[in-house]
Amino acid sequence: MRSLLLAALAAYVVAAIHSVLAFVNKRRALQRVSDWTLAAGFVLHTVALLADWFRGGDYPLLYLSETLSFLAWALVPSYALVIYRYTTRALGSFILPLVSLLTLIALLIQSESDAARTASGLSASWLFPVHTTLLFFAYAAFFVVFVASIMYLLQERELKLKTFSAFFHRLPSLSTVNEIATTSAVTGLTLLTLGIVTGMIWSSSRNGHLWHNDPKEIFAALTWFLYLALIIYRSTASWRGRRAAWMGVAGFALVLCTFLGARLMGGYHVFE
Repeated sequence: MRSLLLAALAAYVVAAIHSVLAFVNKRRALQRVSDWTLAAGFVLHTVALLADWFRGGDYPLLYLSETLSFLAWALVPSYALVIYRYTTRALGSFILPLVSLLTLIALLIQSESDAARTASGLSASWLFPVHTTLLFFAYAAFFVVFVASIMYLLQERELKLKTFSAFFHRLPSLSTVNEIATTSAVTGLTLLTLGIVTGMIWSSSRNGHLWHNDPKEIFAALTWFLYLALIIYRSTASWRGRRAAWMGVAGFALVLCTFLGARLMGGYHVFE
């Protein structure tokens, strides 16, 4: 529902602002405000997604506004898992503004999607919710890899130049950033694999075809191979660090192609 999503957006914006301020000023009180408002926004967002699902009858991942909203929602637990395991909140300064932006865009284009509902019944099978949810949590994990890679490159540059700005001292250590990227890449690849498999099963149940040579499918396969290579290369000493970080950045570019490719090029996965 629009009112719930508006309330979630307000909470996300407050959380993002306080996360950035906490990153700059290193004040725990600001971080606590960010954590609590983020939790409130996530609860409101969850209720909004469930309300849209039950109201419309289709799983809320058919249209662009729904996919952007769901991706913003999926980024929140992904961020929460990282800070729970690594107790580093610097990621929030990168992730929470994106969560707010995605939610805002979803709200701005929501009315167009509501008017274009013509795909009712596509998500009737339980496989569609499983398939799409797995993929979006994979995308969220890959964004964490991207952010960790950017942080690694920024720190590595300052180490090379020996500048050591205040920004440098507020980021996690290089070893922590590398571990976050590796763990997130493994998680994302696992979820992407399960998402592709369930998608093929769902597609086969619909029209008997496992593969449609669709742009989204092609980019998903390329993304899968790239992150598999990234994980393999991260396990070898020669590919840890800068080259692996650049590979994480390139991988996210493919994720964007996977996410937007079907809408730009057309194909089997376009529902509106």
